[in-house]
Amino acid sequence: MVKHVLVAGAGASGLMAAITAARSGAKVTILEAMDRPGRKLLVTGNGRCNLTNLDPRLSSAYHGADPVFAKSVIEQFPPEKTLDFFHELGLLTTDRSGYVYPYTNQASSVLEVLLTEVRRLKIKVKLSEKIERIFREEGQWKVQTATWTYPCDSLILCCGSKCMPQTGSDGSGYALAASAGLSVHTPSPALTPLLCEGKFLSSLAGVRCHARVTLLRGREVPVASECGELQWTKYGISGIAVFQLSRHVSCASKSERFAAEIDLLDPYLDDEVLSMLRTRALALQQEKVAAVLRGILPEKLIPVIQEKAGIPVKMTCAALDEKSMDALLHTCRAFRLTITGTKDFDTCQVCAGGVGLSALSPETMECRSVPGLYFAGELLDVDGPCGGYNLQWAWSSGYVAGRHAAI
Repeated sequence: MVKHVLVAGAGASGLMAAITAARSGAKVTILEAMDRPGRKLLVTGNGRCNLTNLDPRLSSAYHGADPVFAKSVIEQFPPEKTLDFFHELGLLTTDRSGYVYPYTNQASSVLEVLLTEVRRLKIKVKLSEKIERIFREEGQWKVQTATWTYPCDSLILCCGSKCMPQTGSDGSGYALAASAGLSVHTPSPALTPLLCEGKFLSSLAGVRCHARVTLLRGREVPVASECGELQWTKYGISGIAVFQLSRHVSCASKSERFAAEIDLLDPYLDDEVLSMLRTRALALQQEKVAAVLRGILPEKLIPVIQEKAGIPVKMTCAALDEKSMDALLHTCRAFRLTITGTKDFDTCQVCAGGVGLSALSPETMECRSVPGLYFAGELLDVDGPCGGYNLQWAWSSGYVAGRHAAI
C-alpha cells in the first residue's frame, strides 16, 4: 500500500522530508502557510546559503536538552551525504575553509534545485494553507486548514521555530505539537545581536573589526569566548563572534547579569603592540595620539578608546609616556560592555528551545507515543553554531523523518 505523507512547512527540513518520502515511494503533499516556499532559506547566509559545514566534530556541536539525540540524527545523514544529494540535483558547491556554499553564491540556486526535484517527483505543494488543527480520526491523521481538511497516513511537522516570523516561522508549530501531547521547552532567540549600555555606541554604528569577545557572568566569571568579526551597532554589538555567545544570555534567568570583554588586538602579543606604540610615538612627536592608533584601530573607535583610557583627545605623542601607553593597551585588550539583553525573534537566526526530544525516536524522528507523527528542523529543541550547522540539522532531520514516514 502506498502511504500518503503530509509535510507541514516548505522550508529546508520540509522540502528535504518531502523529497525523501517521495523517493521512498510515498504520495506526498506539502502544506505551506506562506504564499511561496522556502522564504527563510533565501535569506540564510545573507542570501548566500551556507548549506553545510565540513567540521569533523559537527555532529557534537549542537545545543539543547539532549545533544546526543542530534548527534545520532546527523550521523545518519552527515555533510558528505548532503553534498552528494545536492550534487545529484545539479548544484555545484564551493568549500571555503569547511564552510560550504552554492558555487553561484546565491541561496536561490539551492531553493530552485529543491523545487525542481519536488516538481519531478510530482509532490503536491499547497501554498497559503496555514494549519489550524491536527487530529487522528479512524486510524488516519487529519490536518485542518481554513479551507480544507487533509487526510494522511503520516504527518511530518516542519513548521519552523519563532525565528524570523516574517518568513513564516511564527511559532504556531509549538501549539500543534502541544496539542498532540508533546512538551515544548520555551524558545529563546539564539545567534542574535547583544544589547549593551553606552551612549558612545551610536557613534560606532556600522564599524566592523576583528576581535575576541569573552562573555562574563556577573562581570567576572568567563562563560565562553569567540573570535571573529565584530560589528558595532547603535544598540550594542553584533557579528558572528557575538552570535555564537548570545544563547548563553537569552537562555539565562532574568536575574543573571552579563558583560562582554572585547580584545581588539587579538592575536597580537602585548610586547608587539607596545613596541609599535613606542616607535610611532617617537616618530610622531608633534602629532596627536590618534595618529599612532590609526594603523591599529578603525577611525571611529579611536576617540572612544582614548576616552576610556583617560587619554585627552588633544594630547600629543610627545606626552605619551609608558603609563599612558599601558592604559591604551589595557583598554584595547579588555574593553568592557554591560549587556542588557539580546535582540528578539524578528532578527535572530535560530531559536534555542522548542519541542522536547524525549518523546521522539532519534532513529526515525517519530513520536513514540503517537504513531505516524514525525518532526524535523527548527521546531525541535536543537540549535547549532553559525556556519551551516543549522541547515545541516534541517537536511539530516528532514531526511530521517521523510524516509521513515514513507515506510
